[in-house]
Amino acid sequence: MRNRNANALALSTLLLALSILVPAGPPAARAADGGVRSPVDSVGYATAARQMETIVAAAEEYLAGRREKEPDLPAGPMIGGICPHDDYIYAAPAYVNLLRNLEAPLVVLVGVSHAARREGVSGKIVFDTFRAWKGPYGEVPVSSMREDIISAMPRGLVLESEKLHAAEHSLEGLIPFIQYPWPGAAAEGRGGGRKVEILPVLVTMFPGGSSRAAAWAFTEALRGQMEKRGLRLGRDVAVVISADCVHYGDEGWGGRNYAPFGTDREGYRKAVAQDVDIATSTLAGRIDGRKIDAFRERVDSGEFEKPYKIPWCGVYSIPFGLSVIWGLCALDGREAPLGVMLDYSTSLDPGRIDAGRSGLGATNIATLRHWVGYTAVGYW
Repeated sequence: MRNRNANALALSTLLLALSILVPAGPPAARAADGGVRSPVDSVGYATAARQMETIVAAAEEYLAGRREKEPDLPAGPMIGGICPHDDYIYAAPAYVNLLRNLEAPLVVLVGVSHAARREGVSGKIVFDTFRAWKGPYGEVPVSSMREDIISAMPRGLVLESEKLHAAEHSLEGLIPFIQYPWPGAAAEGRGGGRKVEILPVLVTMFPGGSSRAAAWAFTEALRGQMEKRGLRLGRDVAVVISADCVHYGDEGWGGRNYAPFGTDREGYRKAVAQDVDIATSTLAGRIDGRKIDAFRERVDSGEFEKPYKIPWCGVYSIPFGLSVIWGLCALDGREAPLGVMLDYSTSLDPGRIDAGRSGLGATNIATLRHWVGYTAVGYW
């Protein structure tokens, strides 16, 4: 398995060298030097520590009451995961199921750029320009590795955009759970939260097979900085991918019909079964290029304007992020990453968890005509 991984990664490197290998210059001038990014969604996400205490307690109570047996976790620290980014009152159990296993104090966040298509942006890895992101427990610094990684990457792959990051909610929802002071977490930072740094990137559409080549370029640059700083995968660095599963229904989706199975209970059952099959067959187990390609084949139309075969908003972030995790394992001489499906739920099941007096609302409805699926998959 290790030799096949290495060969595939070597081929990706060659493809990248033939197509876009242009050394990057110095980082662009910061649009907001010294700036701190504030959350854009204060309806569905927590902005205060007391809200986090309430939402985590409600999610843990729900998880403790479920009848199914929790999966056995592999030994050692978790090296990455797939996490939802929807409203906490719907998706908090999946957030908790994944991010309570996070040990690494530096988290590479791989997000969705919902605005990229509207802005006509493709073929780019989008870096932010902030020095820190604001969360319920204070500021979370952006790692100083960012500038070194940008400088080591082909210029044609990199876009630094405060605008795209400032308007995007797919990563900010993860920040409070990454900060949360889970039992046994690293020493507390300012505000009583977990001491952690982030490296946020957004992923746009890469045509054809260029997504893996782009991910490999990022992986090499990241691995180089980890080696320089003596950082190890899992213990010091983890990669968390932001992605919700199917967006289903025929109401409230901008006039689009995302209900191929209908909007009754039988349609819901079929759509959930399809979601679970995608997650278990392509995102769980040993991850390699074939599984990553299988995920893309299931959900990605390959078209810029209409990107979905099945509307998962992780259509680009998941293949890119999994390629990074797989590549880091190959460069470390480790086995291919092992994915464990920790959770699958929807905005209908469990629906709204009892968040007590958190004050959190919902940014959209949850009915048989409009619902979202969530999975949490951890990698070891």
